[in-house]
Amino acid sequence: MDKIIKSKLSVVIPAFNVEKTIKNVVSEMKKSKLVLEVIVIDNNSNDRTFELAKSAGATVFCCKQQGLGHAMKYGIQRCQTDLIIKIDGDIKDPKTQWIYLLYNSLAKNIIFANGFYKSDYDQFPVGTLVAKPILKLFYPELDYVKIPLSGTYIFRKNYFNFQQTPNDWAFDIAMLLTAHRMGYMIGQVDLGILNDKQKMINEYGEMAYEILKYVIFSKCSNLQSCRA
Repeated sequence: MDKIIKSKLSVVIPAFNVEKTIKNVVSEMKKSKLVLEVIVIDNNSNDRTFELAKSAGATVFCCKQQGLGHAMKYGIQRCQTDLIIKIDGDIKDPKTQWIYLLYNSLAKNIIFANGFYKSDYDQFPVGTLVAKPILKLFYPELDYVKIPLSGTYIFRKNYFNFQQTPNDWAFDIAMLLTAHRMGYMIGQVDLGILNDKQKMINEYGEMAYEILKYVIFSKCSNLQSCRA
């Protein structure tokens, strides 16, 4: 697969209790002529996320296994395309142009491209205090990646083995590291301003733990494989 052949794409949106924003996110993604389908994975919401996503034109599925990785894998399995954009459902100001920017970032040496952006209030605590330092320790060559946990990215499905990706919050960083380990550059796409749902600092604890666990354990595993 030396040559990148571009085509229409799928948008996968993992969603949990995002009734205030999901309809607008779906509607904005569907405006792009590049988008074949928008798939929302309702991960056990107890609000109107499912109903509102469907009313906006998304194909909606329920994933009963809780976790970002579980929801993403469930959605990816149902995509009709090889080219997939992942975006969160809690974004307050989604823009259709992000689709074009991400799409145009792919090249022969790029199978995964990460969006980076500014926020009016988010200081990216897990990215700044967890993801960036652990990558600097174990993968200093990835220092050019501006926001490793951006949550908005594009990838070519057929290059990845999803049986080896985690089922929890570490899914996003696992995708980035998998592309890197295969020898590909990580694309960097400036999305401008992006604001999502504000969280309390204590809500980031589990996310930080799962990301640290994945990066450390996977690095140790790879070192043991190389020595064997």
